[in-house]
Amino acid sequence: MIRPFDRWGLVRIAAALAALLLVAVSCGGGPQDGGGATSPGAGGTTGRCGDPERLGDTLNFYNWADYIDEAILESFEQECGVRVRMDTYTSNEEAIAKIRAGNSGYSLVIPTDYAVQIMIDEGLLRPLDMANIPNVANIDPKQMGQYYDPDNTYSIPYQYSTTGLAYNVTAFDTPPDSWGVLFDQNRHCGQSSLLEDQREVIGAALVYLGYDWNETDPEAHEKALDLLLDARECVSGFDSANYIGNLASGEVVVAQSWGFAAGIARAENPDVAYTIPKEGGTIWQDNFVIPADAPDPYTAEVFINYMLEPDIGALLTEFTLGFTPNLKVEPLLSDDYHQIIDEGGIAITDEVRERLVWQVRGPEHDIFAKTWEQVVAAG
Repeated sequence: MIRPFDRWGLVRIAAALAALLLVAVSCGGGPQDGGGATSPGAGGTTGRCGDPERLGDTLNFYNWADYIDEAILESFEQECGVRVRMDTYTSNEEAIAKIRAGNSGYSLVIPTDYAVQIMIDEGLLRPLDMANIPNVANIDPKQMGQYYDPDNTYSIPYQYSTTGLAYNVTAFDTPPDSWGVLFDQNRHCGQSSLLEDQREVIGAALVYLGYDWNETDPEAHEKALDLLLDARECVSGFDSANYIGNLASGEVVVAQSWGFAAGIARAENPDVAYTIPKEGGTIWQDNFVIPADAPDPYTAEVFINYMLEPDIGALLTEFTLGFTPNLKVEPLLSDDYHQIIDEGGIAITDEVRERLVWQVRGPEHDIFAKTWEQVVAAG
């Protein structure tokens, strides 16, 4: 996705510098100040880096594009002496295919909830050794034990968010409250967009028609297909990559959007706001997992534990503008972060949570792919 460089970028730079300062302090300041810790990267560090005798030299990391502040990777290398080599993907399906093929060389991946379930079912993941991840105790119990990994045997939460409507307040007399603004009530042809995501798009059509987001009934899908075929005549496209910048610039005034993405757009343009429609939206969570054939699972677990340190977790969440599952991060988040999240309508209140569902996956949900093929083919 495209992240506009804006004043929020300056906040992130300041946060990165602060994190690096915390790293220096935690390492005892190095030999020059007489600190007792060994110099980073030279073997023997604080508990944040695990057992230096077991750490690898390089950690191969497979992550979503633009989903981590690279200052975190730099600080891990400085503090623990491990270089993180990161490749990126743009869909869960791409990540699953890479790991399914085997011998990927990756020791750490960040799939979304349903993708974790698929990878578990196919035997693609390695159980986590929680003894190497003591900071898992920092995670909010509400974000643990989800449907895709009830005992958190294979996964630990990374960040989470929602899917709803992002809109420009200047384009509406009253805030939109229904998915209809992207379907049969769309008054912004050429300035609206849907995500390039079969479950999100079809799910939104289904709930607008009065069905469950995870409905698999063929008749319901036929009705959703008709609605989407009509809608595509008006929306500017199915877009998961460029719509953030387009919202920020005003080129798009209403879009199906991830909550964190609406926050990024709002950081550039304060006229951008976000809401979960009255029919409902989704909640989703990305996760740390280790492939079954990972070449260096220990180093991956140490890195996961490092990411769950409060200062590092704060830097991550300030960058993504998602929600942290780490309870010790919350007090460290900046006023700027809270202003964007709270004033932009992005926060998950108790009332909003009641309208959110998880997108469950099973063999019966293959119908979504078949419906989506017809939507795409019509273009």
